[in-house]
Amino acid sequence: MKITKELKIRIVGTGKVGMSIVQAFAQSGFAVCGMDVDQENLDRGLKAVQGNLNTLVSKEKMTQAEKDAVLSSITLSTDIDCVRDADVVVEAVFENITLKKETFQKLDSLVASGEALLLTNTSSLSVSEISSVTSRPERVAGMHFFNPVPVMKLVEVVRGVLTSDDSVEQVKELSKLMGKTPIVSADSPAFIVNRMLNALVVEATRIVEEGVGTVKDVDTGAKLGLGHPMGPLELFDYLNAIGLLNHVTDYMTEELGDRFRLPVWVKNLARAGKVGRAAGKGFYDYSGKEQ
Repeated sequence: MKITKELKIRIVGTGKVGMSIVQAFAQSGFAVCGMDVDQENLDRGLKAVQGNLNTLVSKEKMTQAEKDAVLSSITLSTDIDCVRDADVVVEAVFENITLKKETFQKLDSLVASGEALLLTNTSSLSVSEISSVTSRPERVAGMHFFNPVPVMKLVEVVRGVLTSDDSVEQVKELSKLMGKTPIVSADSPAFIVNRMLNALVVEATRIVEEGVGTVKDVDTGAKLGLGHPMGPLELFDYLNAIGLLNHVTDYMTEELGDRFRLPVWVKNLARAGKVGRAAGKGFYDYSGKEQ
């Protein structure tokens, strides 16, 4: 299969990340269809894309004609059968191995072309395990985008145990056509970037637990001492992702050992629903008072 912008691209799962992937493909000149079982997700996602594009137009980073062209290249559907003619399917459902395997089993039965790439946007889970439920594991790979997808230039291309060299090269080519820079990771929990990030955030939470520094001290140190644009704890609040952090680090602890085990105080934040900025509280409360 030749990698061109004429490929039929299908994104399965149009939550915040999935719809950002739809937008990124459309802004890169691809015609793309986003699929979700929930019409509300589709409506909410399209509204978010329209808002993002309006912001670009208002900042004169995009013309009205360019915005209209991007929107015209996006179609949305609640019918999973829309993947039948796909050349590339990117799965972006919730980060749960059972759900992802169920999704890939269904995709394998529906996608007609044996040459189609079946890709997962998982940030941490085993591509080899996801591919095991398909009849074509050599065509299954990870294509892990970073938020916000239309802006961030990196894509992790994840090679499962049975992913073919040709598939890896094609995902790299596809990433480059989107204006992204691909890096290739072996199939290991959290791959390259999130493995580094999760190691940082776990150590940051231990520093707070041990009284070595406050939440604000940790984030200020990361920004001014390490040159990070945002501190690790501030970042997870911004992403409203403390619950996801718990979920992913539990998996990493199981696979890689106790160096990825979060302190109980962080687990309790998630248990209490204090998962970040949108909840009004996370590592920070939003009156400026630290946890």
